[in-house]
Amino acid sequence: MSASLEIDDDRDTLRFERTIAHAPERVWKAVTHPAQLAHWFLAAVACEPRVGAAMEFDFGGEQGLDVYPGEVLELDPPRVFAFAWAEDVLRF
Repeated sequence: MSASLEIDDDRDTLRFERTIAHAPERVWKAVTHPAQLAHWFLAAVACEPRVGAAMEFDFGGEQGLDVYPGEVLELDPPRVFAFAWAEDVLRF
């Protein structure tokens, strides 16, 4: 695994690159399918795989207080899945 940090006036970028010993299709499912995300992501994720679709990240708090919105920003199966989450952008 490698890691780097780019500091910019507008947005800092933290990048991790990792080689995973699985077929691209399997990795794609792990980062884009809500049932697969549940195995490793900290929140339950609800989303539709299309650019512009709303996302919901539920961290299981009482009365929905730990539910945060997101949006699918980029989708290029099986290469890129990017989404907004609060003020951050995550890109796989």
